[in-house]
Amino acid sequence: MPIYEYNCQQCAGDFELLLRTNAAPQCPECGSQRLEKQLSVPAAHSGNAASLPVCQAPPAGGCGAPQCGGGGCMMP
Repeated sequence: MPIYEYNCQQCAGDFELLLRTNAAPQCPECGSQRLEKQLSVPAAHSGNAASLPVCQAPPAGGCGAPQCGGGGCMMP
């Protein structure tokens, strides 16, 4: 069940909802179903930020990994 972010067009409230597939979302403040789905920012790892993978510029010749061509080379 995904969590969605909404903005209510009636009361201008912002909120998140955990929705089941058949459920119709409504504003928890005013009950309106006139909602606009917002773009959500993905959650990041809550541990040490230094432990997260960081994309580096690929070496001039590339390392040969499939990710290398897309800028996701893990070679330092």
